Amino acid sequence: MANHTEKTAPAADQPRIYNRDSFLDNIAKQLGRERRTTPVERPALKYRCHHDVMADKSQDELKDVLIEYTQTALGSQAITTTQAELAQTLKSVCLDYCRTEASEAGDAAQYAGETILSADPRLLALVNPAVLAEDGHQIHIWDQAAGYEPNIAVAERAKVGVVFAEQALAESGTMVLYSNPKQGRAVSLLPEASVFVVPKSTLVARLTQATAALHEKARNGERMPSCVNFISGPSSTADIELIKVVGVHGPVYATYIIIDDM
Repeated sequence: MANHTEKTAPAADQPRIYNRDSFLDNIAKQLGRERRTTPVERPALKYRCHHDVMADKSQDELKDVLIEYTQTALGSQAITTTQAELAQTLKSVCLDYCRTEASEAGDAAQYAGETILSADPRLLALVNPAVLAEDGHQIHIWDQAAGYEPNIAVAERAKVGVVFAEQALAESGTMVLYSNPKQGRAVSLLPEASVFVVPKSTLVARLTQATAALHEKARNGERMPSCVNFISGPSSTADIELIKVVGVHGPVYATYIIIDDM
């Protein structure tokens, strides 16, 4: 897993890719032809059904599809809340994952575990991490300045990782995450449970719309994320005799928190 460090973007008059021309010239030479410099014309598609699926649905209808698929096909939890209630909702979810066996047996609530939050400004503007703390429940924030090892060590032992999703795909119950220095990939991949916070306004029908947004960023020359993760519920596999096993290579649990008024 690569270290997430802040990098200064090149100036507008500096190339983003080095030695590209000489590299492509050499390939053309090896192919025995002149290098082709005219753009490839995108073919017109005869059918565009991938754009039509759920195209007529409102944000509330997409939310209903997402919640139903998440809770049935993925066996995960989907919760609707508001900006004002987000902190309390998030705290309740995190504490549920950190409850001890004594709590589950009916005794007074006891907690043991740690939660790591992304340092994404959008998440921290909505939730004060200190509010989530409780006796036995420690809160950490991804610290870019601390470097690789300390962040990974916290994420490995954390019970819960909380991230802010760019989009949610209703059709497949998928959360779209852009890696950036303040939201390391380990936050959603290493803890036992992953919690995704996503605004209702960012819900889209399917992968078609998610990749269209990335294409638009590239076309506009915007800085692209180093990694894009499409996460559909907890990690699972059915490779062996079609028997589904959950938590083989990542989180065992997943919760989607949808902000209804955002």
